[in-house]
Amino acid sequence: MGLGLLLPLLLLWIQETQGSELDPNGQHVCMANSPSAELQCCPGWRQKDQECTIPICEGHDACREDEVCVKPGLCRCKPGFFGAQCNSRCPGQYWGPDCRESCACYPHGQCEPDTGVCHCQADRWGSRCEFACACSSHGRCDPKTGACRCEPGWWTPTCRRPCQCNPAGARCDQATGTCLCEAGWWGRRCSFHCSCNGSPCSQESGRCICRPGWWGPECREPCECVRGRCSAASGQCACPPGFRGVRCELPCPAGRYGPQCRHSCGHCKQNELCSADTGSCESCEPGWNGTQCHQPCPPGTFGDSCGQQCPHCRLGEACQPDTGHCQSCDPGWMGPSCEEPCPSGTFGEGCGSTCPTCVQGSCDPVTGECVCNAGFWGSSCNTSCPSGFHGNNCSVPCECPEGSCHPVSGACQLGPHSQDAALIAGILIPLLLLLLGMACCACCCWATRLDPKDRDDPCGPSRVSRGQPGWRSLPSP
Repeated sequence: MGLGLLLPLLLLWIQETQGSELDPNGQHVCMANSPSAELQCCPGWRQKDQECTIPICEGHDACREDEVCVKPGLCRCKPGFFGAQCNSRCPGQYWGPDCRESCACYPHGQCEPDTGVCHCQADRWGSRCEFACACSSHGRCDPKTGACRCEPGWWTPTCRRPCQCNPAGARCDQATGTCLCEAGWWGRRCSFHCSCNGSPCSQESGRCICRPGWWGPECREPCECVRGRCSAASGQCACPPGFRGVRCELPCPAGRYGPQCRHSCGHCKQNELCSADTGSCESCEPGWNGTQCHQPCPPGTFGDSCGQQCPHCRLGEACQPDTGHCQSCDPGWMGPSCEEPCPSGTFGEGCGSTCPTCVQGSCDPVTGECVCNAGFWGSSCNTSCPSGFHGNNCSVPCECPEGSCHPVSGACQLGPHSQDAALIAGILIPLLLLLLGMACCACCCWATRLDPKDRDDPCGPSRVSRGQPGWRSLPSP
């Protein structure tokens, strides 16, 4: 299998790959006569992009070197030429293969031989060179818009008026005629030289505009600044941020920054130095925030980067932004962060008040009132719950249908009638048990005095008295 077979296969694969990208509505695109019904170029055409616009002239219909294929099997001379040998150039009014296309801009222009694009004569403009230029002989018009482009020294829309500027040091604006001075010239017509030691000057007044590094009325004094720029009027140095001194030769001292070192550094962490030009800190001390650590923490926050929430200080006051400590606490609380309740026996603001005596309870750390244990109530918690109530401060009603409940747990207790019934039951039940025991003993004693033949069931129903008729047992068969 040689290259002669590989090349056609490669071309076939390329055509199939390209065919899958064809536009079904494109020029010369056909449907293949196969089960797959794929898109392909119509016979005699080759694909270009998503259409088939390249004609094919092959075999006997192949074109010569100086010809081009314009339709399948049809060759013509290359654009711009005609004749049997295709060696004659097209006349000015024709273009294209075999010079068969007419030039639309003739006779005021010429067409490009292959595209037909018009190139107008100097005094014509338009897509077909159909318009005459309005410019004077001192200007040329744009071939697309017709706008005049004046020669140097002329102005107005049609380039008909001469400029009144010094030709050695100026050019005039084509629309207004205003003189535009070159560097080193000034005046209405740019007639005067600038006396500025090589620096430019104002066109209206001739005042010098000094170049960097020079100052004075004629820019003849050199600046002495080590850094920054000097004033063109006084020569005084304007230092960049981070430097100071008459010549900006000194850096800012520690803790200062900015222009002429006028600003103080913020609260940088561990007293680190801030940036001498911007004043920025790498990180801030607790309680401070911002690039320059000049901003205190917002109310309600504290600590590094103001990332922690303040505790519950008195009346919602803000805590100290660095430590989070409170200035004062609400009644009943104490400690730096107001997180500790008052010690036992104290209450109120700062836990400075002594609790009253609470016999069966403890005092409230905020108000100082006694909070009684379950089963007691009163200002000193020394009184048991009244009947029908139980629990803390005797505030819970009993739920017993009859009688009272336990003052602590609320468990129901027996009432007066229930107590009498229990007493009676306690007497009768032992008495009944005693009588039952005595009856059993009497029965056993009576049974021992009977005839031994009748002892099978002394207490049963088959027992009969002597001398009295009774049932006889039937003899066994």
